[in-house]
Amino acid sequence: MEGPKLRDYSILIAEDDYTFALELRDAFVTEGAKVIHPPDTIEDTLDVIMSSSSIDGAVLSVNLQGEATFAAAEHLVRRQIPFVFLESLNSSDIPDSFKGIDRFKKSIDIAHLIEVMESLVSA
Repeated sequence: MEGPKLRDYSILIAEDDYTFALELRDAFVTEGAKVIHPPDTIEDTLDVIMSSSSIDGAVLSVNLQGEATFAAAEHLVRRQIPFVFLESLNSSDIPDSFKGIDRFKKSIDIAHLIEVMESLVSA
């Protein structure tokens, strides 16, 4: 029998839809992840990224409270932290510099998202 897919990995979930953030958090915790407190603003997200030395991966909404999160994505890239984008219907256009980043619509299959995150953090 296979153990939790994300055992002991620290995952940042930056999502402003509280219910969806809790759903993601619960699914990641079930798979053994240590979920870093879900920030819901770009300022909080940047604070967490810049102050934490133990982020293994991130799930980053393209927009938090109506603000694009590309500054946070740039910090993740600089720190070589793998991440995926979550998009809603009104997501900002993603800059070309992030075109290679996996993207998921918010109506995602969370099990698939966890599989992708597992492959990113264990690479």
